[in-house]
Amino acid sequence: MGEHKLFPSSSTAATLAYCWRQVGHQRRPLVASWLAITLGTLAQSVAAPLVFAAVLTDVAAMGSRASFGRDFAPLVVAYAGVLVASTLVWRLAGWVQWGAAVRAFANAATEGYNHLLQLSHRWHTDRPSGEVISTLETFSWSFVQLLDTASWGFLRIVITTGGAIVVLGVMAWPVSLVVVAVIAAFALVLKRRMGKVVAAAKEFSEAHTRATGVIADTIANLTTVRSQAVEPLEESHVAALVADSVAADLRARKVFSSTRLQMESSLAGFSWLAVVVGILLALDHRAAAGTVYLILFYVQQVVANLEESFEHLRQASRDLGRCAKFAGIAATAPEIVDAPRAGDLVVRAGRIDFCDVHFAYRGGPPLFSGLNLHIAPGEHIGLVGSSGSGKTTLTKLLLRFMDVDSGTILVDGQDIAGVAQHSLRRQIAHVSQDPQLLHRTIAENICYGRGALDEVDLALVERVGKAAHVDEFVSGLPDGYRTVVGERGLKLSGGQRQRVAIAQAMAKAAPILLLDEATSALDSQSESLVQDALWRLMDGVTAIVVAHRLATIARLDRIVVVEHGRIVEQGTHAELLGIDTGVYRRLWEHQSGGFLAA
Repeated sequence: MGEHKLFPSSSTAATLAYCWRQVGHQRRPLVASWLAITLGTLAQSVAAPLVFAAVLTDVAAMGSRASFGRDFAPLVVAYAGVLVASTLVWRLAGWVQWGAAVRAFANAATEGYNHLLQLSHRWHTDRPSGEVISTLETFSWSFVQLLDTASWGFLRIVITTGGAIVVLGVMAWPVSLVVVAVIAAFALVLKRRMGKVVAAAKEFSEAHTRATGVIADTIANLTTVRSQAVEPLEESHVAALVADSVAADLRARKVFSSTRLQMESSLAGFSWLAVVVGILLALDHRAAAGTVYLILFYVQQVVANLEESFEHLRQASRDLGRCAKFAGIAATAPEIVDAPRAGDLVVRAGRIDFCDVHFAYRGGPPLFSGLNLHIAPGEHIGLVGSSGSGKTTLTKLLLRFMDVDSGTILVDGQDIAGVAQHSLRRQIAHVSQDPQLLHRTIAENICYGRGALDEVDLALVERVGKAAHVDEFVSGLPDGYRTVVGERGLKLSGGQRQRVAIAQAMAKAAPILLLDEATSALDSQSESLVQDALWRLMDGVTAIVVAHRLATIARLDRIVVVEHGRIVEQGTHAELLGIDTGVYRRLWEHQSGGFLAA
């Protein structure tokens, strides 16, 4: 399947490095929480057992004159101090760690979203958006789970095990050697088996995100699914993907179970050996009652911690698998980047020059080979030609959705490759053939390109809404301009979306206008309403119009005919019709239903 090529996962080391970078400014509070967790663990798992051991030793040795105040009060006070200290430190650790984790989650989600915005138009069109969104969402939560596992799982276990080794090394060093041997055996099994565990977890994660991606894609395009009556096919498709996910999880479980069996076997044997050594030390009078207690307590605790650590390793492996997919996306360098110290585009007149432009789609033959096109300030030109001739590609190159292979595109003498992308697109109003509105109100969509998402100028909305004939259907809506348009604007008809997009371009008031089949979705009645709006929109700006509608093309200042990536004719409508064997005249003569033949 192509998914693996589209979404290559990062290695474990690269994924961990990426996750650590996402912690960002929360590293200090996170490390502070780790210090607090360390202190709390030492108090609970080292200091408290030592107090218990001292109590047992005193109980075993006390005579008939023993008293609470003289023999046990100091130990009781010490234990109270341990309880108070551990409680306070644990609460502090929990508060600081959770705050750091939540802020790191916010940073990871935001940075991930920002990176997706920077990836090229081509990257996004090559990949299913549902799977991209699912991968980011899964990464964000798995990233937080990794931090939680590292803090409350691995760190606590390491401190507890290390403390046990140190205490036993002082009080019963032969048992300490046995504990070290237990840990070494555990590490050996991990080294041999962990690669399979991680690989199985990654396989499950990839299968899971593929399934959720397809679900998101079909729900987002539910109208298409229903209109084509393919619900049963999609249901079986999703069922198969979910089954793949379950099968991958069961394979991961099989690897996990066999690995755990090896670990538990080795841990049981060494645990038994440690107890035997402790008893022999007691029989040899080299271990007091308190020391025997410590031996039994720490051996059991170390074994339990090592078993628990494998559960944490399994969860961490699954989380790493989920993070690895997005880490692979994050490792993808943006195809379109701003030049170092790129400044803002300044448009004073609106002249556009395509100079010796060469371009080919990846893996395809050259589309443009030395194309030159010069558009005067305020000129309105039309691009016509058969499908695939390069008309829409020219608009994408001007927007820098893609970069030219060689040559330059100039706006008022400024190479667009040397200016900031956002400043370039801020100066261009773009109305596409299939405008996609955001799931917001009509008013918010109209004001979307004005640079303030939370500010809606209702006076402006009503003015451009009237000019674009939006008010003619908005007046019949219960909430008027505050009506939410639905995902991608699907609560509106195609013609209504087109009029909202034209109003959006009017509100943006950019000096350069790109109309890419902007009237293609309109019926005859809507077209007659919008034609005058388009001419008002083009008034005083430089406009490039890709269209087959004759009413739009015939009135333009100049028509440029593009065939196979080359400009073969250009002139006014009348001039081009005067060329007996011209391409434009042939297209005109083959017009159908008001359209030029494509």
